[in-house]
Amino acid sequence: MSHTQFSLLGTRRFLAIFVTQFLGAMNDNLFRQALIMLITYRIAEQMAMQPAVLNNLAIGLFILPYFLFSALAGQLADKFDKSKQIVWIKLWEVALMLVGALAFQLSSLPLMIAVLSGLGLQSTFFGPIKYSILPELTSKDELLSANGLIEAGTFVAILLGLLVGGLLVLQPGGTDKMAMLMITLAIIGTISGSLVPRTGAAAPDLKLNLNIFTATGQQVKAAWQHEIARPAIIGISWIWLYGSIYLTQIPDVVKNRLGGDETVVTIIIACFSVGIGVGSLMCARLLKGEISAKLAKPALYMLMATSLLLYLSLPGENGVTPDEIIDIAGFLATPTNWIVLVLLIGVAVSTGMVIVPFYAILQDRSKRSERSRMIAANNIFNSGFMAGGSIIAAILIVLGLSSSEILLVCAFGNLAIVPVAAALMKRMM
Repeated sequence: MSHTQFSLLGTRRFLAIFVTQFLGAMNDNLFRQALIMLITYRIAEQMAMQPAVLNNLAIGLFILPYFLFSALAGQLADKFDKSKQIVWIKLWEVALMLVGALAFQLSSLPLMIAVLSGLGLQSTFFGPIKYSILPELTSKDELLSANGLIEAGTFVAILLGLLVGGLLVLQPGGTDKMAMLMITLAIIGTISGSLVPRTGAAAPDLKLNLNIFTATGQQVKAAWQHEIARPAIIGISWIWLYGSIYLTQIPDVVKNRLGGDETVVTIIIACFSVGIGVGSLMCARLLKGEISAKLAKPALYMLMATSLLLYLSLPGENGVTPDEIIDIAGFLATPTNWIVLVLLIGVAVSTGMVIVPFYAILQDRSKRSERSRMIAANNIFNSGFMAGGSIIAAILIVLGLSSSEILLVCAFGNLAIVPVAAALMKRMM
């Protein structure tokens, strides 16, 4: 990757928001993965329920606040100074982590899910700020690189959160150590958030619409009527749906198709996260800083092809007994499992190459005075796609489809997004 791309990390204007976003993403996924692992390997069995159903419903509740409150979050981000809002949002995270520590101590699934929903709400208000402030902290020729670094950093943070959450939570005393880590990360994130440069209010005279339903409708309508924002948002939303479904189904696929334990789940998710980060950085270099959608169409075809091959590379659905469960050493000792890892990375690289240019296009083609609301509209669509996908996945599993077959359905879904990418590229010419 270019020197210019990584040199952004040496500037306070970018580094502060990068660190704040990094630690927030790590904390979200540290808690979320811990909950998923507890459900998959302990709670679901105790409740005599399918772990895939509980996991999909938990993720759906995490996403729900994005759908309900993004319009309000976008208005606040446009009306008031974004940097000041960041500090309050991060203090909110500290409070949530304290409650999360209590939930682990009490082993309370309802309280854990409540904290997960609270993290979703907190992220809802941070999302429009995170993306709309980038064009105010960077120049236009730095914007694609900044987005690539943010996305790569996000998924490295996700990786770290998943690694620690997945490996630590099931160990003796693991939840106590995790509680301390989550609280510490939230505090450090608050400090870094306070260092983000002041940018001033983008639309100080904006009149707030506190009715979340009418505000959501107005913002969705405004974004849908924007000929550039609409296809960019659809593309971004599809990729978030794709990644969300993959991360949610992987524990069940690993356990029941590959016969792996929690260490195998962790390495599979690690490969997926690293792949997205690599794809995010690659697109900035391939496009040489140009804000363009020309990589989206080939990347979508690559995503479909690697997803199909990944499905075909999985072992047959014969069921795995407890005494057949293997650890990471046993998993890597099987040559065919390396093929699974390579294909999974291919899927992830493709998603990174699609999403970064779409974000840069949305930021660049939105007016400063309404950029946060455009990002908020994007988050509404993202949440709608992800929540809908989670609900549909849960229903399909109840009806008899396996988690791996859900991934196959997603692979063919890329065919519906290719025309969207083509339309966006044509409109930008």
